[in-house]
Order: sequence, then structure tokens, then C-alpha cells
Amino acid sequence: MNFLDITAKIHGNVVPVPAQFNDDLSLNVGGMQEHVSFLLDQGVKVFYLALSASQFEYMTSKERLQVVRGVCNVVGSKGTVLAQPVTNGWIDGQIEEAKAMMDAGADVLVVKPVGIKEGGKFFSCTYKRGKYSPERHDDFFISYMERMAIETQAPLAYHDAPFKGGQGLSLDALLKIAEIDNTVCVKVHVPEPSSMQKVYGALKGKVAAYDGFGKTLQLWSLTWGATGRHTCWSWFDPQGDMEFTKLVMTGDIAGAVEQVNREWPIAHAIIETGFQGYMELMSLAGLPSGPIRIPGESLSSAQKGMLKKAAQQVGII
Repeated sequence: MNFLDITAKIHGNVVPVPAQFNDDLSLNVGGMQEHVSFLLDQGVKVFYLALSASQFEYMTSKERLQVVRGVCNVVGSKGTVLAQPVTNGWIDGQIEEAKAMMDAGADVLVVKPVGIKEGGKFFSCTYKRGKYSPERHDDFFISYMERMAIETQAPLAYHDAPFKGGQGLSLDALLKIAEIDNTVCVKVHVPEPSSMQKVYGALKGKVAAYDGFGKTLQLWSLTWGATGRHTCWSWFDPQGDMEFTKLVMTGDIAGAVEQVNREWPIAHAIIETGFQGYMELMSLAGLPSGPIRIPGESLSSAQKGMLKKAAQQVGII
């Protein structure tokens, strides 16, 4: 397997595949396949089956594998599929699911390691060592990724989830993980501009890197060295989303800013309506949609009306 070829493919828009469910909240893989076919026809090349955006955290392992298999059957050689195995309490469970995802057709595994125990207490007193420390914890995360590489023999993307203090893994540790032969990408997850600039600058030319912080921050991350951008906007407007990425990557920042300013009505509406708001926009655009498993996310008629008005203002419908 040529890891450099895989690295080069993680470029441009990285589009998570939204989960689709039936009215009884059973899994609707057919709906996901239909949506993926639409995205392929629109030019999307990189798909991400993600813990949060694809609601993998709300699925069983069996369901996650059904999704990976179903999506990969549609994408085939026409694109690249990143899939996120979920830990089952320890690395062994994650390795088992990771191998099954590769067997199901995934091209890259996005690995979020088991987290450290932060903020623990004893006799109602907080542990003084109850927070991330590079000196105490970095070797664990590096070894974790080394074992994932050996056990899976698969291309890996490291998911740099922030610790409770808001910081991610140290830059030194990120660079050591990037040096593992199997590492093809880092998913940046700390939305702090100074940190982002340092991370993207250090990783540039070594591995692919992207984040999902929205267009306002991605104006900067793409100029700092990100090779792509995680984006849910493509769920209902892939052409407009690709235009934004093209504008930034070709240096037309003014054009990109103009697009962001045009899209604020939908951005404000999504902030009010969450994941179900995305699904409603997909429905308005004539795409597969439905309920979600996240509790408390159903929409009122007023919220649906707000989304429809925003979509009309922006020209999505």
C-alpha cells in the first residue's frame, strides 16, 4: 500500500456522510447510499464516516460496519473513504473494529485514542495530576498509534481530540505520530488560532491535515497549510462548498469572504436548529433526510420555517 498516494488524496473538501434513519430510528443505509451517489455526481471525492457528524457514537459496532460496507460499495474507486473505529473501552476493541472496517472497504482509519482520566477525585479532593501533561502522557499516545499501525497495517489519520483544558496533544508528539509510516493525516481539533497556525505549519509537507471549524476559521487554516477542510455544508450545497475551497486555495480571499457573508442566514439557522437543521435543509433540497438519534433535536414548525426562509435567501432552494 502506498501511503503517500493516500496522503495526496486527502485534499479539498472532506465530507462526512450524515447518518440516515427511518421514522422508528432504525438504520437507513439505503438513504446514505443515495446521498453518497448524489455527492459523487457533484464531484465530492473524500468521504468521512465520523464519530460525531455521521453519528457513529449513536450506533452499534454492527451498524457502523453496515454503514462502512454500504458507503464503500457506492464509492468504490471513485473516491476515498475515511472511517472512524470506535473504542470499546480499550485499544483492543478499537483494533478489532478497525480491521473489520478495512475489510469492509475503508481506505483510511481515523483514530481517536482512549482518553486520559482527567479531573478525578478522592475524598472529594481533586487529583493534582488530573490533567494532561506532555511529560506523562505523550508517550502513551505515540505508542497507541504505533500499535494501531502494526496491528491494522492500514493508513491512519490521528484525531487530535482536545483535553479538558482545551489544548491538544503537544506539537512534539504530533510530529512523532506524523513520522509513523502509516500516518497519512492529522485531524486538527483544537480551534485556537495560534495553535492551529503552529500545527499546520509544522505538518505541512509531512501528512495531510484538516479541521471542521467552519468557513470563518478555515479561511485561515487553508492558508496556513491545511490540505483540506471537514465540511457538512456539502450535505445540501456541494457545488457552493467546493467553490469556497477553490477561492481560498487560489488566493481569492475577498471572494471567499463574500461567500461567507452571503451564507450567514443559513449559518444562523443551523446554530438555532443543530443536526436536525442540517437534515431539514437536505429535505428542502430534495435529498434523503429523516430523523436523527440525538435526543431532543426535533424541530418545531417555526424552526422549519426559519430554515426554509434562510435556504431561499441563500439560493439553496
